[in-house]
Amino acid sequence: MNDEQNSSDSITVGDVISAQGIAIGRNASARVTGNIFSQSVKIDAKELRTALEDLYDSLNQGSLPRDKTRSAQTAVGNAIGAVTEEEVKSDIVVENVKKIGETIRQANVAVQEGTSLWQSVQKLAPLLGPLVGGASIVAGWFGLTS
Repeated sequence: MNDEQNSSDSITVGDVISAQGIAIGRNASARVTGNIFSQSVKIDAKELRTALEDLYDSLNQGSLPRDKTRSAQTAVGNAIGAVTEEEVKSDIVVENVKKIGETIRQANVAVQEGTSLWQSVQKLAPLLGPLVGGASIVAGWFGLTS
């Protein structure tokens, strides 16, 4: 393949809005690093808050050691605090839900299908999924596969 510019080469690009990692032209490449949260995603705050409260309650019924339960519930509390009727601070919610998943994995506890914890994750995953690239990613934080 010849990489020299040809007089007939022409690249026309229209409007590009809300995009990351755009590469145009020969041998072009783009790399995106950093935050992937989309602030434009509309989340039902009431539904999210209810799902987080259910998750909080389900942690009492799990098989986590007391210190891990306390850590996970603290993270849920922080996530709930980031959800108001007026605003969902998605970055704080996501960060804390990740911490909950990490805490459960550190305790070497598997989230069993059918348990209240499993049901809570199933409700929460589709709500946060649009912020992080899909519900399966959220479920993966808890060691679940889709």
